[in-house]
Amino acid sequence: MCITKVHNGHELIEEKVELKPKQKSEIKLEISKSYTTDLKNIHLIAVCSDGSMWMGDNTRSKLQHTKLKKNRTEVITSLNTKIYGIATTHSNNILIKTKGETKLKLINAMTGEITDSIYNINPLKPISICVTSDHRVIIGAWSGGKAFPASGRRVVVVMDQEGKQLQEYEHDKHNKPLFTYPRCISVTSNGNICVVDHLDSDHRGRVVVLSPGGDIQGTYTGHPGVNIKKDPFRPVGILTTQSDTVVVTDMENHSLRILTDQGQIITYYNLRDMGILGPHSLARSTSGTIYIGCVSADGSPDTKKAKLYELEYSGF
Repeated sequence: MCITKVHNGHELIEEKVELKPKQKSEIKLEISKSYTTDLKNIHLIAVCSDGSMWMGDNTRSKLQHTKLKKNRTEVITSLNTKIYGIATTHSNNILIKTKGETKLKLINAMTGEITDSIYNINPLKPISICVTSDHRVIIGAWSGGKAFPASGRRVVVVMDQEGKQLQEYEHDKHNKPLFTYPRCISVTSNGNICVVDHLDSDHRGRVVVLSPGGDIQGTYTGHPGVNIKKDPFRPVGILTTQSDTVVVTDMENHSLRILTDQGQIITYYNLRDMGILGPHSLARSTSGTIYIGCVSADGSPDTKKAKLYELEYSGF
């Protein structure tokens, strides 16, 4: 929102103008399929190579391995556990972050058995997980305690396939902290690390993009025409497309932000206009489409039936 002064005869009148990013005509995004689940919320999703999907609902402490049917999900395995981060490994097993642990857990996708993984960042505690195409495991982490206001260490750790720590990102070149609470991570093909960083307990946040060397490439804090004071940018899920475009969900504003691999805005979509409410988690399908897992609005007729959408896109 901005204020412009318009000359009207002999007086100046202030008028409010709604700012909107330009929609690029070559960019298209449309729903190809929608699925009804028996979860209340889809906080986290991870896709397996066979097209099946793991979904986490922290409200109900449920983690489900599902198959996608015509317009619904069919549960293969259901676990009573609350998770805070999830990623698929190259052996098609599932890494998860559970409460209070310094070590990631590993789920055997065939048996559903949960064991300790080799990824241990003690004394730090994991927040978020990302597995890269070259088999590195990237973990958003902190030293524990009270999340906000930030104190202690807030770090992004890079590990190799064997669990050896390769790199830590914690401070910029001026020795200032890079992150407040690194909630979700994705990586571009050129190695840029894209982090959803939460700034307070209301989930107000930003997207920080780092080069492999740790330099800040860009920081996205929302669009002034959308994220006014009463509707701040609250990013949740993040992914990178095959062309290295960064896609971010803004759940409270029912929108999707499309950014460059440097963190600059390309455009945004008002998902409410497409019938998508409460967009939360993101994942890429095996065919390259985008999945959006939603949370259910309290009091709605479908409160116990969270929606999963598959979207086809082009131009980014």
